[in-house]
Amino acid sequence: MSLGFWIKFTGIAGVLSLCFSCNNRSASVQQQHGKDTSRVAADTISPKVAALTSRIASNPTDADAYWNRGKLEMLQKNVQAAFNDFSRTVKIDSTKDSYYSSLADVDFVMGHTRESKAAFEKCIALNPANTDALLKLGEIYFYVKKYKESIELADKALKINAHLAKAYFMKAMIFVEVHDTTKAMSSLQTAIEQNSGYFDAYIQLGLIYSRKGNAHAVDYFNSAENINPNSIEPYYDKGMFYQAAGDYDNAIKSYTQLLQVDSTYKFALYNMGFISYINNKDYKRAIYYFSKALHSDSTYTMAYFARGTCYKEMNDFKDAQADLAIAVRQKPDFQEAQDSYKEVKAKLK
Repeated sequence: MSLGFWIKFTGIAGVLSLCFSCNNRSASVQQQHGKDTSRVAADTISPKVAALTSRIASNPTDADAYWNRGKLEMLQKNVQAAFNDFSRTVKIDSTKDSYYSSLADVDFVMGHTRESKAAFEKCIALNPANTDALLKLGEIYFYVKKYKESIELADKALKINAHLAKAYFMKAMIFVEVHDTTKAMSSLQTAIEQNSGYFDAYIQLGLIYSRKGNAHAVDYFNSAENINPNSIEPYYDKGMFYQAAGDYDNAIKSYTQLLQVDSTYKFALYNMGFISYINNKDYKRAIYYFSKALHSDSTYTMAYFARGTCYKEMNDFKDAQADLAIAVRQKPDFQEAQDSYKEVKAKLK
């Protein structure tokens, strides 16, 4: 059986958002501590929204009221309502860069990248020193792979403020994309110098060192853990580094720490199963972890294949056939699953 079919070998850290603040990192923390923080936020924000709605009713041309309500709607993830408010704001008053910046943000979240780009350009025209808008416009260029324009915008922002860690981070991600590792590492180090708590910069440096097989990766992942111990990223990425190096004991330690933060993270569960299988042929333990991964995601094809393979190794051909049949049905071009399925099917005849 090819190891390539088993190992989930990509780190979860990615350039999902360089400058925009929308992310889902708090989800596992909420689950872990059993707190419904969204309810707390709603209880706090709703009265403020009601007050602003009353203010707008009294004065329908109060642009600030729409703007402030839109920001509250964004916090509550009422994206369409926020878009409506920010759109109304710039119609009432087209002279404030902050209004266009907010409209551009919500357009970006809604996937309206062309409209977002136009709004940021209007914002910058009104206030060329708005570094936040410069970097967010640079991110839009990054997404469409116009790296030259993205770097130019980052450099403009740095001319205004040479201490902008986000600007160095954006340049680093561009250098990663164009495979200039030396410049990427230099920019990430500068980002950390400007902001010693820059979580994503530590993660990215760790990933670069991981790809090099360099043990310094662990130092950067540890730093990221210290900054945000409730994020699964550094634990997973560190576990993957150890796993790739064949240091299964430390890999298990990292995945175990991760599962204390998010007990349902399927890739960590899967990798725990893989290590149980490959390291000491503990098929029952491997099946336990693959089953937990499938409990988290019942469409996880590789977990069906892996669990089916364990059953096959235990000569439990009936259960092996059941799992491998699902793997083949979900991914018909999965040749190794096809071959294993035919093998166990023949055993049952």
